[in-house]
Amino acid sequence: MGVFQNNLMGAAAAAASAGGGGFYDHQIANSVRFTGSGRLTRTAGTPTNIDKFTISFWVKRSDVTAQNNLVFGDTDNINYQMLRFSSTEKLELHEQRGGGDSNGLRTVDQVFRDPSAWMHVVWVYDSGNSTEADREIFYVNGTRLTDVEGWDGGYPAQNRDSVFNQSGATQVIGGASAYYGNHLDGYMAEVVFNDGQAYAASNYGETKNGVWIPKDPSGLTFGDNGFYLNFASSGDLGNDVSGNNNDFALTNIAAHDQMLDSPTFNSSSNGGNFATLGPLWNTPDMTFSEGNLKWTTSTNQRGVMSNWSIPLEGKYYFEYVPLSWGASSGDDQWIGVNVSTVDFTASRGGKATCYGYGANSGKKIDGDGTEDSYGAAWATNDIIGVAVDRVNDTIQFSKNGSFQGSAFAISATADLFPWLGSGGGTSSASGVFNFGQDGTFAGNVTAGGNSDDTGYGNFKYDPPTGFLAMCSGNLPTADAVDPAQTDDNYPQKLFGATIWTGNAATGRAITGLGFQPDWLWFKSRGSAFSHRLYDTSRGIASNGGKRLFSNTDGTETDQTSGQDISAVGSDGFTLGASSNLYTNDTNDGGLHVNWAWRANGGTTSSNGNGSITSTVQVDPSGCFSIVTYTGESATRTVGHGLSAAPYMMIIKSRGSSYNWGVYHTDIGLNMLKLNSYVAQDTGASSVWGNAHPTSSVFSIGDASETGKSVDYIAYCFANCDGYIKAGSYVGNGSTDGAFVYTGLKPAWVMTKMTDGGAEWTIFDTKRDPHNLSEHILQADLADAERTDLDEIDILSNGFKCKYNGGRTNQSGKTYIYLAFASNPFQYATAR
Repeated sequence: MGVFQNNLMGAAAAAASAGGGGFYDHQIANSVRFTGSGRLTRTAGTPTNIDKFTISFWVKRSDVTAQNNLVFGDTDNINYQMLRFSSTEKLELHEQRGGGDSNGLRTVDQVFRDPSAWMHVVWVYDSGNSTEADREIFYVNGTRLTDVEGWDGGYPAQNRDSVFNQSGATQVIGGASAYYGNHLDGYMAEVVFNDGQAYAASNYGETKNGVWIPKDPSGLTFGDNGFYLNFASSGDLGNDVSGNNNDFALTNIAAHDQMLDSPTFNSSSNGGNFATLGPLWNTPDMTFSEGNLKWTTSTNQRGVMSNWSIPLEGKYYFEYVPLSWGASSGDDQWIGVNVSTVDFTASRGGKATCYGYGANSGKKIDGDGTEDSYGAAWATNDIIGVAVDRVNDTIQFSKNGSFQGSAFAISATADLFPWLGSGGGTSSASGVFNFGQDGTFAGNVTAGGNSDDTGYGNFKYDPPTGFLAMCSGNLPTADAVDPAQTDDNYPQKLFGATIWTGNAATGRAITGLGFQPDWLWFKSRGSAFSHRLYDTSRGIASNGGKRLFSNTDGTETDQTSGQDISAVGSDGFTLGASSNLYTNDTNDGGLHVNWAWRANGGTTSSNGNGSITSTVQVDPSGCFSIVTYTGESATRTVGHGLSAAPYMMIIKSRGSSYNWGVYHTDIGLNMLKLNSYVAQDTGASSVWGNAHPTSSVFSIGDASETGKSVDYIAYCFANCDGYIKAGSYVGNGSTDGAFVYTGLKPAWVMTKMTDGGAEWTIFDTKRDPHNLSEHILQADLADAERTDLDEIDILSNGFKCKYNGGRTNQSGKTYIYLAFASNPFQYATAR
């Protein structure tokens, strides 16, 4: 039994022990797909309170660049009130009365362009409130937004009547009136309207082990105009289940727009969030529709891919139907999986790097670009099944339910994504994917009603035994960090960041971390002070606490009189006894940040796996360790204590002025230096003892960075589903930059160019709690924080570069990264 299957059974057991509810005590089973022209409408009756209401809903965006109206009410074309995502990706309210009388509220810098997961939005209207800023409120994923401003009239005047809840107003969900258009392109689930109530987000959801989850809204007060749309009946999607029978009429929404895609999953039938095609990739000349399940192009040689990688554990199944074909006899389509570095504009949209099945020839490609005999040709309206086995590392294809050829080998280690390539002529082409959420393929096929072995999904043909739908209920999360299985060791209990403003006070406590840290990394944001690294293996006490500096090759030093930190505690740490020094100064705004990791509470153990003895602290995930050892000026092995081979290691001599040595699997036995911007050293294999790490040891050679006869500290990281991901990507030099799939929602990301000179760049969600993430610190420089160099969006399943070059996204350059999660993607909400 693999790790993934074991985790799935563990989740099911947890659900059973919780009384059948599983992690999500309240299930949302269905959603509605809005395709840019559909909407739900009703005429409002007499309100309980025209000046006070709350509306709550879950939304998953498809088109993240266009204006998308979400909630709209009007009495005529010049009297309306709307909540929308603007064309600049901001959340925005606008109310207009005839004669130029208007008001509005919107986010200032915060943008929303994550199409891979669901987010929860609450809008509170309470114009009777005496506090202006409380008359309209946004909550997203349980957090009240503070990055907001009034515009076009600002906040509503006190006791200003709403339009949305006015008697006789047309209320619209998922769009606007035909006059205004800009209807939603995406999905909505569990839309709840409470007339006469100013509810906080906590009435609709709660945080459980770091995850924002929904609560059952049926017991709330709905008032006269209130409604609750749960979209449970495909034949009556506008049905109000609040008890008021305030039902909605449908425009351009069909029964097949009821979707299985939803914000929650259980252990048997509700799969939760499903994969879609990927607008996060730079895919020129491709149009996405039908909730990002349909692609269309009129340009030769183009490809598309999902935002979801197929996990390295488990077996997965999806289906595809081609709808239109180029008129040229040379036009072709290829279906399968591909690598993240695929060239979507190359022949057949990148078939040279695919593991795929071709339409015209029925041949296969197994990652080498060479076509080999495989199965029957296929054409429009044929349904192609794709079975990807990442336990045995094979792929196999079916045509209309009949499997072709034999399963053939795929990469055992590469991130692989569902992919489609088209081209060979000049005519248009299109097709629709089904990852399990829509067995009708957007109304083009009669659904087959076949689910996977867990009970998830609706496929035309029965998935092979053991093969699962690509949905959140089937995603792997390591048992040790799974929020459904641990109250103590989920990601936010293992990594966290804190920020504060220096006040020059002595012995200042910084709390709110939520755990006792073992590795602490300090940096002044406003001053050019060195990065200061401490860990409990080497000691943190105020006299004799050992610090290292990531931006220099300097030796370990004792802090004098507790300059930086004097103690760690169960919820954070205490700054030094000396005032106004490196961790609490008031210079240039006095801003500071600390990144903290939990290991083993300062308790070390001797690891005898290597040829020399090491002392290790291992965190509860088994994928991060702090290792101390003494080199012997010879090739030796060192036990790292992890449950798998380290993917990345950061090593520093403690008593000598030697460079920091960085190992990363994706650069082989080359070496990077944490204290330097230079490219990788390609002649450094001896630093690593000419061998890659194993599941028990790493090797060192007679090299200053790892193996001289001095003391060393090593920070070791193995990839851990849902918590740690190290990997690599290639930049594209565009503001529509490289998308990097991590399989987790990052809280912290560090990147480094490997084939050129560029600084180590660090982002986190504490300094930038929303997108755009632009505040960077550089591990190899003492420089203060900057906002003019690099930008990324931190997303539910990775990050996307948004800067056209810089240190993170130069065209054709290769980068390595290390990321730590705030949540596993399995449970993540969109940002």
